[in-house]
Amino acid sequence: MPVLDKRRRNDPRREATERALLDAALALLDEGVAFADLNVKRITERAGRTRPAFYAHFEDRRELLFALLEQAGGQALNALGPFIAGAGRATEPEVVTSTRALLDSFAQNATLVRAVTEAAGYDDAVAAYWASIVDQIIGGAEQRLQAEGLTVHDAHATATALVWMTERLCYQQTVRRATDLTDDAAVAAISRVWWSTLCMARTQAP
Repeated sequence: MPVLDKRRRNDPRREATERALLDAALALLDEGVAFADLNVKRITERAGRTRPAFYAHFEDRRELLFALLEQAGGQALNALGPFIAGAGRATEPEVVTSTRALLDSFAQNATLVRAVTEAAGYDDAVAAYWASIVDQIIGGAEQRLQAEGLTVHDAHATATALVWMTERLCYQQTVRRATDLTDDAAVAAISRVWWSTLCMARTQAP
């Protein structure tokens, strides 16, 4: 069950408090605070809320991180909509548009992605939650590859490899800025790999 679904969302005061806590945590991360140092005291002081108010919304800072990730994951899935959910065969422009939108979503959530990558190194639950978001993208890509002609087994393996490859390059490009590529070059490179895979899948279609 998504984190936000576990809490009532029809009370404006509760929603305002929850939003204040989420915004405060994100602001602290933006300022360079490591997730390991992002304790409840710092979050509530920044949000102007009390510790009891925090625990009325989140079990701990990990659940708060999950709530932020749920929003970012939805944005990433929406970015891939033209590719994953489009009717008929994908076109090369759809691949490029979806890739650019995904890279943009990483850039817009760079602070959050940095935090979850840090936390995933020592917190198995965070690593599993991030993987579950990536798995949703893999599932959509798998369906697309099957529709283009790959077998169920090949589509799953190929989607898994390509999505994790894409995730890593988006991270290196937008979060760490650790490549010598422009964003346009990164989008073009990722798109070429995906488009080549789709063209190959079509040659195997019955």
